[in-house]
Amino acid sequence: WLQFGLRRRKHTATVHNFSFPGATAEDDLETQLATFFARFPPKSSTKSEPSLDPSRTSYFLHLGINDCGATDEDDLDEIVEKLMDAAHDLYVKAGARNFVFVDVIPMDRTPGAQSTDSEDTIRSRVETWNESLRTRVAEFAESTSQASVFLWSTHAALAEILDDPEEFGFAAGDVTDEGDNIWLDEIHATSSVHKIMAERFAKTFFPEP
Repeated sequence: WLQFGLRRRKHTATVHNFSFPGATAEDDLETQLATFFARFPPKSSTKSEPSLDPSRTSYFLHLGINDCGATDEDDLDEIVEKLMDAAHDLYVKAGARNFVFVDVIPMDRTPGAQSTDSEDTIRSRVETWNESLRTRVAEFAESTSQASVFLWSTHAALAEILDDPEEFGFAAGDVTDEGDNIWLDEIHATSSVHKIMAERFAKTFFPEP
């Protein structure tokens, strides 16, 4: 959806994507961060210039879906803390000053959760993750006075579509159908949904003059 949003608003930006399928914050964030610093070396001192211009670089941290799918609810807060530790490393070592954190979609409403009768378990995990993320992002914003810190909710954006599919050009049955207009597979949304979410994101972060 980020790429859709940039194209829709005709923004020219270089995107460095360190995500990969199946990655979790618990097991893979450390490797992703190491890969980032291998490409963009950390500052050698507090007075040295960062590899990327802080005024022209935004850092998007969008993790948690796979963690919520595979991790017990009681362990999620600790993983969110790990995510915030990574953000602090970016703040200190990369000179990052613009952060956008992204929460987790309503996974309990995916075809995968519906077909396995795991809606309640998944819903509780997602609620725990998103609440922990909101709390910790607020704390991070207070402790990093030189940074701009935002939290964008894919949960709210997708829930809006699922709550009123006809408003967005979908049929009521699309809400639960796998391999149809809303859901590409058991958990991934279609490009049509990503475009709508991208428009929501773009209106928030790239408003028209």
